[in-house]
Amino acid sequence: MLRLPNDSAGSPASPGRALALQVLPSLRRVALLAAGFLALGSCGGSGPTDPGGSTGPKPGGTISGRYTLELLPAASCNGRTVSFTVEVTGTASSPHPGAQLLVVGAEPALLELELKYTDNTLEGGIGTTGDGLLSNQGPYVWVNAIASGKTTQTSDGRGEVVSGTLRGYLEIDGVMNACTSPGHAFTLRAL
Repeated sequence: MLRLPNDSAGSPASPGRALALQVLPSLRRVALLAAGFLALGSCGGSGPTDPGGSTGPKPGGTISGRYTLELLPAASCNGRTVSFTVEVTGTASSPHPGAQLLVVGAEPALLELELKYTDNTLEGGIGTTGDGLLSNQGPYVWVNAIASGKTTQTSDGRGEVVSGTLRGYLEIDGVMNACTSPGHAFTLRAL
C-alpha cells in the first residue's frame, strides 16, 4: 500500500487506502477476464488436438463379412426389436462405393439392402417382398424404408453402424401392425 508521510496505516481518510480502493476493482476485472480466456482455450475450441489420444470409436471401416442387422420400431409404433443375420459384400465403386446385404440362410430375394457408402455413411433402401422375412426372433417382418447411419470401426477395422435412422414402413407379424414413421432405427453390428 502506498503511504505518505504522517499517514497512519488503515486510516479511512488515507490517500493510499483511497487509491487501493479505486485500483482493486479494476484488478479483479482483469483477473476474471484472464481466467476466462484461459478457460476458453482449454475447451477444445482453439487449442491443439492430440491425434493419438482419442478414446472414442474411429469413423469408417471396411463394410464386409457377417453382421447382425437389427430393426428397431419407433416408440410410437409399440413394437419390439427384430434382427437378421446378413452377409455384406462391397459393390462397384462407380460412381460411389456401396454395400449389398443378403440374408444368411434364406432366399436372398426376400430382403434387399443396397446401400451407398460415402463419407463414412451407409445410406440407401431396405425392402422385403410381399412374403415378408422370418426374423431371428420368430415373427415375419415387412419393411420398405430408407436407412442412413454413420459407420465406426471395430477393433479389427471392420465398419459397423451403432445407431442409424430408418424412415418408412415397418410391420412385425403378431407384434406390431404396419407403421410408417421417420423415427424407426437400425443397427448393423459386426459378428
